[in-house]
Amino acid sequence: MRKDTASDTQSSGITGGGKIHSCSWEPAKTSVLRPTWAEIDSRAFKKNFIKIQGHLKPRAEIIAVVKANSYGHLASRLSAIALKNGAWALGVSSIEEGITLRDSGIKGKILILGSIFPLENLKAAAEHNLIPTISSLWGLTALSRLAARLERRLSFHLKIDTGMGRIGVSPSTAPALFERIASKKEILMEGVYTHFACADCDERFTAQQMNKFRGAVKAARTLGLKFKAHAANSAALFKHRDFQLDAVRPGVSLYGLTPFKGSEKFIELEPVMSFKTRIVFLKRVTAGATVSYGASFIAKRRSVIATLPVGYADGYNRLLSNKGEVLVRGMRCPVAGRVTMDMMMIDVTKVPGAAIGDEAVLIGSQGAEKITAEEIADSTGTINYEVTCAVSSRVPRMIV
Repeated sequence: MRKDTASDTQSSGITGGGKIHSCSWEPAKTSVLRPTWAEIDSRAFKKNFIKIQGHLKPRAEIIAVVKANSYGHLASRLSAIALKNGAWALGVSSIEEGITLRDSGIKGKILILGSIFPLENLKAAAEHNLIPTISSLWGLTALSRLAARLERRLSFHLKIDTGMGRIGVSPSTAPALFERIASKKEILMEGVYTHFACADCDERFTAQQMNKFRGAVKAARTLGLKFKAHAANSAALFKHRDFQLDAVRPGVSLYGLTPFKGSEKFIELEPVMSFKTRIVFLKRVTAGATVSYGASFIAKRRSVIATLPVGYADGYNRLLSNKGEVLVRGMRCPVAGRVTMDMMMIDVTKVPGAAIGDEAVLIGSQGAEKITAEEIADSTGTINYEVTCAVSSRVPRMIV
């Protein structure tokens, strides 16, 4: 049976002792109608980019991986910063992502890292000056025919599968493909690359992949082909400096997320995203009161429960029900009950003066406390990449 006693209004806050506090937020000062948003720190992104540049060997270029809207951040704005600070190219997952960047005014090189299917879609890539990944003889033939039809030389990168098992030409068949490429003047192989499967956790397997890749690169250069070889993702460029080659492909590290535990000893990065909301409702409940679906939270004492206008549809994982924490006035407040689609509740009983309008930090810092994407990943059994990518498109991004 529900035992909450008093609910609040939109103009005041209430503490566990019953003292009324004025609202700490004025709606007219916000640029979002629902007070839930993600702050993207462009300065932190730039600092991370420059730090990674400083870690590279002199000849190594950066292909900034901005796929999935820059891992949930804001690809259109961060891509421009990366290019301005010397990125050789940008990496996206699909033709659609590349077109979105072109529509936002991005002019630099854009490499499509994903597989293109059907191959007729290579024409759309060419129309938007996007560089496709080719990973088969079939794809190479299609691109060559398209270039002949368009009477235009088309660039591409060749993918070598050295152990990831996703897409790519096998190292054993690559030499024959290189011979075909060397004979075709209508296409230009700007790059050859592979992707590591275990760069963060298995040095032996990663070294085996690298040896296979070096063999393929040597075969191509023996034929006189000129291109950029690239293999290192964030984990590899920190752990294996000799794997940097002509270019590297940092992704998660650009956004201040750790590619593996202990990576901070190589480079100290700054998180780029903060995920925030505000308290929109407060109520005092008695011991025994239940909160949210399934009545899984039962108040053990007289408590103050705050409602936040954010839920799993916004990317706050439902697995954080009754186990996650949120920062209010610099204090950690436990999630009370199940996270719902659009709202969630937290216990603010121990927060002096908690009021409607108070900022609540889901990811980020407040005072001396901070909640990281890594902490949330550990709580939900996933990786930090997924945490930021999950922040949905209905959460507005604000550049700060």
